[in-house]
Amino acid sequence: MLVAAVDTSTLTLSCALLELGPGGPEVLSSRSERPAGAGAGHSSRLPSLLVELLDPIGSTVRDVGGFAVGLGPGSFTGLRIGLATWKGLAYANRRPIAGASSLAAMAFEAFATSRRDALLVPLLDAKKGEVYAGFYRRSGGGGGILEARPPAALAPGALLEVLAGLGGAALGFGEGYAAFREALAGGLPEIPGGPSTPSAEAVGRLAASRLGAYDEPALFALEPHYVRPSEAEVKFPKGFVSGPVLRER
Repeated sequence: MLVAAVDTSTLTLSCALLELGPGGPEVLSSRSERPAGAGAGHSSRLPSLLVELLDPIGSTVRDVGGFAVGLGPGSFTGLRIGLATWKGLAYANRRPIAGASSLAAMAFEAFATSRRDALLVPLLDAKKGEVYAGFYRRSGGGGGILEARPPAALAPGALLEVLAGLGGAALGFGEGYAAFREALAGGLPEIPGGPSTPSAEAVGRLAASRLGAYDEPALFALEPHYVRPSEAEVKFPKGFVSGPVLRER
């Protein structure tokens, strides 16, 4: 099965093609980029970036057998663009779709170069003085990962307090670590060369096992993992209250 994977949780747009075979997922091609220029953004490159990956192997979107998408946490707008595009392609072509945590994808990639017993803490910049933090351990000897604690949006100090409660050696990495390195370095060592953002390749590998038959209710139910409420939810916890309707006389 040919699988198209994407992650749009950060300013980096990552897209990949994988082939699911008896030996597991094999990456055929991938590309990561930061759209630049006036009006640039993930919406300006999707789904054209996928087409650019399909063309060299003589395939089209109709040849894609399944879709994998990073669910965040991360940029609210970015996540909506990626998920809406992939859900639209899956719905139009009646193909299965599955999501994976963007933080888990970072941890999955980092395990290849980290200590086997370490708690991996992928971090993305959540703005407002916080990071999106994930907490993962290696699952047995099969190369899988286990979530040690649900992801959260935390200030650096609060993150270090959480890690103290979890115990054991922890290693941090990612754009969020770079944004708060000075505040974190004393209590959370960094993995040299760890991934800074989620890759579509890792998203595809994590989601591959959940790509079965086309399931329309599951497709419509797939939602981003925002972790924290949006600005609108913070400002209007009870929703928008409409005022009196003014009529012209």
